[in-house]
Amino acid sequence: MSMDAELETWRREWQSETAVPADLRRRVERQSRWLKIGIAADILVTVAIGGGVTALAARAPRPDMLLLAAATWTFVAAAWAFRIATTRSLWAPAAIDTAAFVDLSVRRCRSQLQAAVFGAALYVCELAFCMGWIYRHVAPRPPLLPWLFGSVFNRLVWLASLAFFVFLAWYRRKKRAELAWLSRIY
Repeated sequence: MSMDAELETWRREWQSETAVPADLRRRVERQSRWLKIGIAADILVTVAIGGGVTALAARAPRPDMLLLAAATWTFVAAAWAFRIATTRSLWAPAAIDTAAFVDLSVRRCRSQLQAAVFGAALYVCELAFCMGWIYRHVAPRPPLLPWLFGSVFNRLVWLASLAFFVFLAWYRRKKRAELAWLSRIY
């Protein structure tokens, strides 16, 4: 019997089992916990950042502060819309069998890959807006390029951005490998 035929036989037997293997069940439960932690973190960010910027705008209702509040809530709304759309059907397996647990893991992995791309795009949009907003409020206003790359604060922003994108590349590579592994057994 070839390795592929053996793997296929094992896969059919494993997926037809009514009892879900303990390691797969633990993996899905761990993913579920992380989904809940993610929702809690998103709520905290929404309240802290959205609420904080709204409070600042209420205290100083100038057009620039209102623009900052509107942009912040636009970014928050985009993030929530994406989260709701991508996690809508990822809370529990469709059935209590191995195939359903593997299917849920595959869908979660694909969702996390989409979230990484969305997160990168949202980060770039937020960074562009925030840097532009801050630059507009620098007095006296220096030339743009020296300000972008010359100040200590901006160097820290670029360093943090680099760290974020390195982490994102590592995370995507990890999730692609996980998806490839899940696809082989699915």
